[in-house]
Amino acid sequence: MAKRNRNVTVLFSLIASMTVGALVLMALDNPRPITGAYSLSSYLRLDPAENMVKNTLTVSPGYWDRVEVYYSRTDGGNADELALLTDLANGTKAQFHFVIGNGNGAEDGAIEAGEYWKFQRLCSGRNGVVRVCVISDGRSESVTNCQINRTNALVETLIRTFGISSRNIHYPASWQM
Repeated sequence: MAKRNRNVTVLFSLIASMTVGALVLMALDNPRPITGAYSLSSYLRLDPAENMVKNTLTVSPGYWDRVEVYYSRTDGGNADELALLTDLANGTKAQFHFVIGNGNGAEDGAIEAGEYWKFQRLCSGRNGVVRVCVISDGRSESVTNCQINRTNALVETLIRTFGISSRNIHYPASWQM
């Protein structure tokens, strides 16, 4: 009888610890822009960077030989909002090919193709440059780990797809590799 009670106690302890562990992982699954820890499941839910580069084109690919990564200087947003807000603020739409979300307006690490990419248009004064906008206020601690990983994956995909030299990749000064 004592052995049976011990087995029941161990079983219930195991169930309770697994439930608490699952709750902790679910709490970490949807991080805010400033937090560092996150669940890998939210990262794996995102579309591969290769799909964003190849499957979002509406015309034949242009000639690309450089990549420029920069910050949006905003706390949140997505590709549509960023273009609209900058147009309202200064009368000129933001010029970017891709946007990397931070969980505030777009899913953390989500890669969104902008109009300039879909129609293979050049950003003014930047011949052959693919512009990647990371949604962040520009402080290094406001960029999430998921954004860094997804930006690096997108850049690697662009390098492989268009044969871009690694010398022609430009990141912000505070970028973490």
